[in-house]
Amino acid sequence: MTATDQTPFPPGARIVVRDTEWLVRNCAPTLDGYKIRATGVSEFVRDEDAVFFTALEDPRPVLLKPEETRLFGDETAEFTMSRLYLEATLRRTPLPQSERRLAVTPGSFLLDELAYQGRPAELALKNLRPRILLADVVGLGKTLEIGLILAELIRRGRGDRILVVTPQQVLEQFQLELWTRFAIPLIRLDSVGIERIQREIPAGRNPFTYYKRIIISVDTLKNEGRYGQHLDNMQWDAVIIDESHNLIGEGNLRNRLARRLARKTDALLLASATPHNGAAKSFAELIDMLDPAAIADDRHYAAKDIQHLYIRRTKISSEVTNEIGGKWR
Repeated sequence: MTATDQTPFPPGARIVVRDTEWLVRNCAPTLDGYKIRATGVSEFVRDEDAVFFTALEDPRPVLLKPEETRLFGDETAEFTMSRLYLEATLRRTPLPQSERRLAVTPGSFLLDELAYQGRPAELALKNLRPRILLADVVGLGKTLEIGLILAELIRRGRGDRILVVTPQQVLEQFQLELWTRFAIPLIRLDSVGIERIQREIPAGRNPFTYYKRIIISVDTLKNEGRYGQHLDNMQWDAVIIDESHNLIGEGNLRNRLARRLARKTDALLLASATPHNGAAKSFAELIDMLDPAAIADDRHYAAKDIQHLYIRRTKISSEVTNEIGGKWR
């Protein structure tokens, strides 16, 4: 008989401890009963690692046994509930990272089908890490382009934890657009909201793990003394920073915040209608956040060196006029 066979909590089993569900990683006997290493499954502790000693837990950990699962027949008309469950499962099944074609279309959301708005998503997904500067002029729909990219990442299982950072004046509008057009819910936080979370969670826990998808103003988040350590201990699937031209200027708090977030995320989307102030070095700061190896000399570089990292169209760009023509009004 192996050690795995002898343990009452085999790896891969699910247990209930402290009213939450956990996935057992390994289990070994100790002087304090069994030592269980587990990863959280329930919403509040999801993906958190923990260690439990069975002799010290009261009540003791409870092993969930698959053979005790109760089965119920689907009595809804035409098996509606079963079909909804299967559809939801298919939608949650991530696409392989090797799939570069768009999995979602503008027709799936509340917006006009304009091919030029889907091109940023195609460009972002060509990169190993989806990182891009969206520099279209005002009116072309940068928020919609961001929504399409996020929808693609979510469909691929790469958009679980999302952080959106915007100026205070556009925060509510940005949140509304992503919810009403793409059904992507973002929890709006401010300093008071973060303090409320910190009062509700155990001491020492990171308040930014409380919600998976949040939107917060850049001026709130740039407070290094209050939030810097928490942000350093976070890992995001996607970070979006709107009005990113305000990040230019090494040493200012917004710039330091952006660089801190860039190190802690897989996908990074910067958005600005005016990202270039005429100084090559300033524009290189934004590109450096996306890919520190893209520019060797921040004073001398060509557009072809960074063409995989940014996209900019105006109202007279051919791909825009071919679809919009004179219908701007």
